[in-house]
Amino acid sequence: MYKVGSIGITLVAIAPLRVLDNDTSEQVSQILAGEHVEILEKGRGEWVKVRLLVDMYTGWADGRQFDFNTEPTSDSRMLNSPMSRWRDVSSGYELWLPAGSLLTLHKNGDYRLSGSVLIPNDLAQPLGEKCVSLSQSALNFLKAPYQWGGRTVSGIDCSGLSQIVALLHGIDIPRDASQQVKSGVAVDWEMRSENDLAFFENKKGAITHVGILTSKDSIIHASGFVREDPITADGIFNVKEDRITHKLTCLRRLK
Repeated sequence: MYKVGSIGITLVAIAPLRVLDNDTSEQVSQILAGEHVEILEKGRGEWVKVRLLVDMYTGWADGRQFDFNTEPTSDSRMLNSPMSRWRDVSSGYELWLPAGSLLTLHKNGDYRLSGSVLIPNDLAQPLGEKCVSLSQSALNFLKAPYQWGGRTVSGIDCSGLSQIVALLHGIDIPRDASQQVKSGVAVDWEMRSENDLAFFENKKGAITHVGILTSKDSIIHASGFVREDPITADGIFNVKEDRITHKLTCLRRLK
């Protein structure tokens, strides 16, 4: 049923990507509706090891959540709203889709997810309003709960936030903060500005956290939940705790 090398499209709103081929395994990322994957290996039962084509991230996923009888198309449209409601014409069921999901725009004007025709709840603006800046897009995720491996407003981690925000603006960056730190160009602290990415290190000097500047002196990041905090040359300052919680390593500017 599942053939190595096959390309598939995600049929569900959010498909977990896991370390091992079972439902209790750690989630390392998520695959959004309409995103494409390639099968790398067949696992137990319905499980397949896949590579997400948007960022080459790999992991195990339930093969039933994909259609492997399809190919990527150039007619895809990305959803901008943090979460939007759609209706499946054939089943009548409602489907909530997160920002970053991809739908195919058919030549007759229909939006489709694989072979299913979807009708938007917002007919006037089906894709949602596109924000003018990275920081504005990020602010749409405020108060979203922290979730390891998450990429949506229902649960997101720090690098998932920076990645999905960049994606909404047509910029492809890797999945993890340790990889994202190589994206864009370096920015000196004195030259910082809104929309720059800020990276932070742990006690061992490894890059483990990332956020997006919303001004020269504030940052939005996922730590417990998506929050906006002051930032200094030393790092992120938590007003409630009256201390620096994340040590600043460097700033990068995406192009």
